Amino acid sequence: MACCFSRLLALAIKIISPTKGLNTSAQIFELMQVYPQGITVQELSQRLNRPVSMLNLCLKSLVASKKIVAKKNHNQWVYTRPLVKIKNCC
Repeated sequence: MACCFSRLLALAIKIISPTKGLNTSAQIFELMQVYPQGITVQELSQRLNRPVSMLNLCLKSLVASKKIVAKKNHNQWVYTRPLVKIKNCC
């Protein structure tokens, strides 16, 4: 009986090929340009159609590399692009 179950389980797994285009981290970074005030992980999940758990991994990496900034607003984290300081040229 276990043999038949493992055979059925193996048939249920389907390997899909990757799609062309930006990876999730690049999509997040690009979307940050549209939302300069910041965006929550739930909003990112809706916009990119990705699970929150996957986005959290990407966001953690982007924050660690200082490409985006995380700020806690009440009980939610809001992610924004870091402000660029303009040096006074005069």
